Amino acid sequence: MVSHSSSHQDHQECEMTRNQRGLVETCFEESQYESGIAVLEQLRSQNFKPPVSLVRQLFYIALYPPPPSLDHVEERDLNPASPSKGSPTKPKHLAPKMTFAPSVNASEAAQRLLLSFVRTNTPTSLFQALPQPRRSNELLFEGDDHDSVVAKESLCIKDAKHCWAILREGFVPRIKISQPSLISGKKKRGKLITDTEEYVEENRSNSVLAPVAEYAWLVLQWLVELFQRDESLTSRDGSVKHSPLLLLQIPPPRSGTGLRWEVDAPLDIVFYCVSQGQPQRRQLGFELMALLIGICLTAEFDFNMFLEQVTSRLRSASPEIVQTFMSGFHLSHSVQLFKLALCRKFLSDESGGRNPPSRRPKPQARAVRAARGIAPVREVNLSISSADDLSASFSATKISMPPTGDIVHLLTGSNGRTSPAILTVKKELLVSYAYLQQIAEPRDVEWQQLAIDGRLEEQVNSVFGEESYAQQDREALISLVRVWAMN
Repeated sequence: MVSHSSSHQDHQECEMTRNQRGLVETCFEESQYESGIAVLEQLRSQNFKPPVSLVRQLFYIALYPPPPSLDHVEERDLNPASPSKGSPTKPKHLAPKMTFAPSVNASEAAQRLLLSFVRTNTPTSLFQALPQPRRSNELLFEGDDHDSVVAKESLCIKDAKHCWAILREGFVPRIKISQPSLISGKKKRGKLITDTEEYVEENRSNSVLAPVAEYAWLVLQWLVELFQRDESLTSRDGSVKHSPLLLLQIPPPRSGTGLRWEVDAPLDIVFYCVSQGQPQRRQLGFELMALLIGICLTAEFDFNMFLEQVTSRLRSASPEIVQTFMSGFHLSHSVQLFKLALCRKFLSDESGGRNPPSRRPKPQARAVRAARGIAPVREVNLSISSADDLSASFSATKISMPPTGDIVHLLTGSNGRTSPAILTVKKELLVSYAYLQQIAEPRDVEWQQLAIDGRLEEQVNSVFGEESYAQQDREALISLVRVWAMN
């Protein structure tokens, strides 16, 4: 079971009072979203956690799609002049129109406030507003009568499969409000019967929906910052650096036992980010990938399956995506170890040693989770005495530094095949291995000798010198090899 230590809380957050949340809810019920968001901003404090229902409504407003064009305003006259009343010769004074749909300004304000909350309040309190994969609803009664349209419509976030689903294009459709009707023939403030329907754009009826909507990038940034802060708080406990909350967003196996492994949705987002032209969006993909690497090293996660999933995506990616993806890994020990393992698997598969794509550890190989307090097989060499020790031991055994001979074999062997993607991965293999050798204690003597006596430079020239498109990489690697030889 994934645990989230209470020590992650720097202080005790109190619930907002009924009067405080009532101020915001009243604004939302009257469709005064910007006013409600401004009030909630004033109430924001590290001592008070925002109500789950209000955070969920902020998500809905933040994700609400803008109108198809700036000229289009979706609104309904709530008090149309009755044709049977008033003088036909006098100008009619129409009541001001009001829309139930959040405006673009309201969406932007909600996005800003969400980012402010993640920097003020604890990740655990904000996390409760996100969908929980394959878990029964354990939240307490929220006291929300769903009087406002946004309160009712935001329940789609609570019911989503996981937090990645809410980012997808089309998840939050634009709403169309029918002519309001009075409940039981009586006017009740804030009680309007409305119908919602999705606006379907004809030109998108057959297109593939993007994993991140064009207006959802700041919400993705919010998720990344939330999990990064959770990871930072977790690392203070001395355990392996990872986000327990992110791990909770990975569905457990349908059988109820075994390791988590379903990361297709976040990996879709990672590679979609990498394919973007804007550096900020690509960076979000790199940040999310680093978070996923953190949880893949824990005891709860199937590392081999994760490595297979990433490798499979790289094999089908364009050379440009491979180049961008491989060059975006953080310079940290665990991330570079994962990158090294990824390069080794990619090159091993390309050289003819590919294992079947459906390869997964057999159930009996997971006996490490069968009984608490019993030492598992020697392969993992750990004692399940605490969650922190468990994660740390797994991170040390799931990835290890290979000998220099293995790296040379992968660098020089190609089985007669080469391509821009293969050479990119070989370059990154060398760079990551050299980085890990630089920080290793003690260093591999064989690696040092290989760089000093010129053999590594010769091998780089041999591998990268024959292809015209690889000349820039060859020159860069030669310069690096000479630096490595001096250190």
